[in-house]
Formats: sequence, structure tokens, C-alpha cells
Amino acid sequence: MEISKNEIRKMILYNQKITNLSSDPLEVCSRLNGFQTRADNTMLEQSFVVRTELQAFRNTDWRDELVRCWSIRGQLHVFPHKEIPLYLHKGRSIGLRDVDDSRTDIYLKEEEKRFYADLILEKLTEKPRTLDELKEITSEAGLPKEAERSVFNPWGGLIRYLIETGQVYQQYTDGAYVLLDEHEPWDQEEAELEIARRYFENYGPSTIDDARAYFKQRKRVVQEWMDKLDLEEVIVDGVSRYGINIDHKTDTLPDLLLLSGFDPLLVGYEKEKNPFIESEHVREIFGYSGLIRPSILVGDRIVGTWRFVEGNPKMNIFAELTKSELERIENFLHNLERQ
Repeated sequence: MEISKNEIRKMILYNQKITNLSSDPLEVCSRLNGFQTRADNTMLEQSFVVRTELQAFRNTDWRDELVRCWSIRGQLHVFPHKEIPLYLHKGRSIGLRDVDDSRTDIYLKEEEKRFYADLILEKLTEKPRTLDELKEITSEAGLPKEAERSVFNPWGGLIRYLIETGQVYQQYTDGAYVLLDEHEPWDQEEAELEIARRYFENYGPSTIDDARAYFKQRKRVVQEWMDKLDLEEVIVDGVSRYGINIDHKTDTLPDLLLLSGFDPLLVGYEKEKNPFIESEHVREIFGYSGLIRPSILVGDRIVGTWRFVEGNPKMNIFAELTKSELERIENFLHNLERQ
């Protein structure tokens, strides 16, 4: 079946729950394989806002069920606690850097790492601990300030190793670290196929190159997953795209939405061919350092980016908009600032 670019964008927006809102924030987070995040949750909340019915979003209880962990692409994600066995499945790659593992690195020897790992685990048996509390505990036990770059590295460190090996998890709400109860990780093949199924069902219809970029996997691996899934195919401008249950259509398009940095609509596709971004504006959104900037969606296109500078909202508009549209974007940002 051959469809237009306009139709494919509508399908993706529907599948991602942007024009088909969820009544359960945890459900939408789960189906999208979690949301990529960094240290601050403020912008991440936008990924929930644009996909969840307002009343459900305002109910704060669901946040207590979320954890922070490294998963898809080796990036830090937020996903429901109950899915730890899925994402920490058997056979997954962890800690590619020495500093993110129990191996000797430039700051600490392996036996020193084992000492501090055991100390952290011991203290977590008493109660959850914040990052500052763990830093104080390890410092009192003799950890040099420089060696904090090993144990509490901004991009991972020993604490990441404890999380990725299923010993500790980090709460979404307050960032405290908690000892993880005993659990049974999924088998690798079953887990990878489930994660791939969620991708093609909720990010699709997407190309094999989109999937390779999303998973950071070789084409052969992605093709093996696709062969095992019951995927449907559509053609857009001569290119095959694949998904699950893709026969629905919707005429609804977003009037105006603020997308989070690292929003699924941004990370789910090959950046140079993202269906919502004009090629000349790719670098406005995808920074050279790996940053993916919060964006502004009008209809089925991304028209600019937004951010806060010293507490004040700023926007970078690179599409031609009406005065009314610009005023509405400014109002959105000021309302967000007051939240």
C-alpha cells in the first residue's frame, strides 16, 4: 500500500498517543519503551503532558511507580518499576567504559571499587539514600574527591554498574537510590523481541534505518527481529516503512504542542530523515554533543525549539508562523514557567 508523507505523519502521531491521548501515564511510557532523560525531570514531564489526558497527568501517584535506568541505546531512561526485569534482561550489554563497570579505571582499582560498592549496598539496606548522602558516606570512608568521578560519574560510574546489574534502582520522583528486591530478568531473545515489537507498533510505520538508529544496532540484528514480528508494510515516496496495526487514519493534528528534549518523536527515527523535521533544520534540534533540544510542534511539523535561560523562556523559530501562532507559543512557555 502506498501512502503520502502527510498520512504517515498522522499515523505516527496517532500511534505515539499525541493525537490519541492515553488515560494512563504509565501505560504510554511503557508502550514507548520509556522516555529518555537526563538529570532534570522538568522537561521530561512534557513527554507525558502531550500524550496523557489532563486529569490523569495531574494525578501524581503514577510518578511513584517510575524508575530511572540505562536501557535503549545505553541511554538513561524513565520507565515503570515493574519493567525492570524486561530492560535488565539477560545477556544485555552494560557499562562499555571501565568507569561504568567494576573494572579498574584511571581513578580506582578493582578491589577499591568492590569496597565502595559493598559499602553503598550496605547503607541502602537501611533506607533509600540520595546522591549527596552516598557521596558523604563514601567520603567519610576515604573516597578521594577526584575518585568521585569513578563512583558517581555524571554519565554513569560505579552507581550505574549497580543499577545495570540489577542491585539498585533510582526513584524518578526524588532521585533517591533504593536497594532492588530479587527479581527474574527476562531471557534475552524474548526481551529484545518485546522491545522491538513495542517500537514498530508505537513508533511505526518506520524504516529499517529508523530502527537501526533507535536501537543503535546492526542491520542484521534488526532484520532478524523484523522477520519474527508480524509487520505490515506501507510505501512512502518509494521507501518501505513497517509497523503493526497501521490501517487506521486520523484527521486530527496538534494545534500547538511543546515537545520535551529527547522526546520519542525526536529519538525514534533517523535524524536526517525524521518525517517531522525539514532537513535544513536538523542541526537546530540535534546538537553535536548529543543534545536533542526541546521542540515546538504545530500540525505535523516541528517549527522551532524552546528552552529556559536563567529562568526565562526562550524560543528559536525557524518556520514561517503567523503573529497569532507566535503569541500562543509564548503563552505556552510562560505558563510552563509558572508551573
